[in-house]
Formats: sequence, structure tokens, C-alpha cells
Amino acid sequence: MKKKVLLLGGNSFVGQSMISGLEYSYQIIPTAGHHAPENGYQLLAEEPDKLLEILAYENPEIVISSIRGDYPSQMNFHKTLANWLSGKQKRLLYISTANVFDGDLSKPWAEHDPPMPESDYGSFKRDCETMLGNILENQLIIFRLAAVWSADCPRVQQLKRHSQTKEPYHTYPDYNINVTPAGQIGTYAKYVLENNLHGIFHVGTTDTVNYFSFEKMVCEALNINLPQFVAETEGTESFFAILPTRKEIPDDLQMTVSDVLSALI
Repeated sequence: MKKKVLLLGGNSFVGQSMISGLEYSYQIIPTAGHHAPENGYQLLAEEPDKLLEILAYENPEIVISSIRGDYPSQMNFHKTLANWLSGKQKRLLYISTANVFDGDLSKPWAEHDPPMPESDYGSFKRDCETMLGNILENQLIIFRLAAVWSADCPRVQQLKRHSQTKEPYHTYPDYNINVTPAGQIGTYAKYVLENNLHGIFHVGTTDTVNYFSFEKMVCEALNINLPQFVAETEGTESFFAILPTRKEIPDDLQMTVSDVLSALI
């Protein structure tokens, strides 16, 4: 019998990427904020009591959370979830972000580096990671994602829209980034879950690329006429990149920027 996965935020872009990677190996029970998805539940971050009802009824072996909501509600929701999971033979995969390092853009960051957020978003994600780790310890998996790309992702749709409307498109040539292909998220999750790994994983390319250059390469790969780019520059080279360094992840699951561009087409 397939293990049961409760996927919180199943209608999000990341949630759909999880489903693509896991649906043939696990029984996926999705939740969404604005309606009940097929074979799933409507659930908001403001509804921790409803979460407990779903957990008690479904009794999933694994919970994956990419749920959205205001920060206090999310924190309370995830604390409720962690307390329910704690001490059981169950695991939580929490979707976090590269923004936990947005307070220091002097270099790329690895999984063992302590977070250094500056933004409210990065600080919240750091605090939620810490809270979950204190309660769940080795039951917890954290995926920190770089910017997620696919051929039809919101970023590509935005490039297409600005190309058509000629509306100025702001870009950041000072930044060097790494990127996460959408298909890599579910593939990583499947490997980590099946091999009983835990801790923090940086899901993204093993190399970096200039932000502006990458957007132009995406346009070329997908035959999008270049938008009217407006360069936002401070004249200082910066890195908004989280590089994967966990040795447990095999080479065939690692990707380069070139691999991501190939995957787009």
C-alpha cells in the first residue's frame, strides 16, 4: 500500500511540482486555500483546528507544507502541525526559501551556513524553520528553493506579457543567481523521502548565472522577443544563490543552469 502524503498548498506552483514527482509512488491528499481540490480539502493557514481534524482522519505518514497565509497564522498553523507530528513515526517536508540569506549577498550559501535574513519574508521563514526543528528534530526535512522556473511558470508568463505589451521590464544585472527547475522539486522529494534523509536541502542548480543574462537566455530558448529591459543596478556584484552541497544526493539528480535551459524547451 502506498504511503499517504498530506500536501498543504497543493494548488500552488510548488505544490503541483510535488504532485508531478510523487503521485505514482505515494497517495497524495491535497489541500488548497480557496476550494477543495479533487480528493482533498479546503484548508487555510487560519484554520489549525480544521488541520487537526484532517490529520486525525487521514493519519498521513508524511506531510508536505507549502501553505500560504499571513505570518502569525502560518507560524501558529505550523506549530500545531509540528506538535501533532512530534514523537510519531511521521515526517514533515517544509518548503522554505533562499530569502533566509537575503541579509548578506556577498557569496553563495550552503546548507550548513546559518541563515542571515533581512527581509520580513526571509526572517519569518528562518523563524519557522527554527521552531519546526526544535519540535521535530530528525523528523523534519527543509527544502530551500531558489527561483523556480518552468516553461509555463509565472516568471516566463511575465516575460511573455512584457514582450507583447512593450511595458518596461525591470531586471538586475548585478545579481548572480542559481535557479530551481520545477521538475527537480518533486524528484528531490521522492529521493529524500525514500532514503529516509532529513535536515536541510538546497534544491537548485550547482552553478550560478547572471540574473539579466539568464532572463535573456530564457527568452532565446522559448522564442520570446526580448522585452524592454530596464536595468536596476548599484554597481556591486551580489549573489542571491543557495548551492546544493549535501553528498547524499546523487549526481543524476543535480542540475546546472545549462540543464535548466534545456529542460525549458
